[in-house]
Amino acid sequence: MSLLTISQSILKETKAGNVPNNIIGNVEDVAKQILEVMTVSITELARAYNWQELQKEKTFNTIANTVSYNLPEDFDRFINGTFWNTTTQHPVAIPVTPEEWRILKNQGITGGTGFEYSRIRANQVLLFPTPAAIETHIYEYISNHVILSSSGTGQTEWLADTDVPAIDAHILRLDATWRWLKNQGRPYAEEQKIANNAAIERVRANGARRTIKHYYYDNNIKVGYPAIITP
Repeated sequence: MSLLTISQSILKETKAGNVPNNIIGNVEDVAKQILEVMTVSITELARAYNWQELQKEKTFNTIANTVSYNLPEDFDRFINGTFWNTTTQHPVAIPVTPEEWRILKNQGITGGTGFEYSRIRANQVLLFPTPAAIETHIYEYISNHVILSSSGTGQTEWLADTDVPAIDAHILRLDATWRWLKNQGRPYAEEQKIANNAAIERVRANGARRTIKHYYYDNNIKVGYPAIITP
């Protein structure tokens, strides 16, 4: 579903007085209002959970005596616990606070800590200790390209009626529906409840799900009870 088809569907369902044939560039109030609702909705949904559709991986090599390295152009936020130095096979601690960073930088340690630390400042990753050689680092992050063009190009905002959401379109439609009703001063509690429940279900199903095994031992024989529980 595209920006136009989702918007038209919401307007038809809520019995809006006017259902425009286009959204982007349309100066009619209804078009401008539904565009604003769609923008707020997809932004809030994208920030609420680490959707697998938005997860990406960044690899970079350090340069001797260089502290800072540019973040990806579409960087929104780190996925915790994914930052590693693959050369040393050690994790990189992130994030440290500005106060902790100053302590690290002013305690006179230049290397050999056994640990690496990092922080984000001015859209760059800063590493401590300062790298002394070329080493490969990797981390996963959430992209801010929450919208895709009809050709699949990532975007941060709606630019054409044919643009599509990078995350689940059905969840977006439900979320935008209650926001539209609220914007119009109409009752929206039931629609909000439906949207929230649908989002919770989608969060549970999004990406891989772990299988949890429970065991107990009887005379050194492993017995599973229950055998498998899938969360």
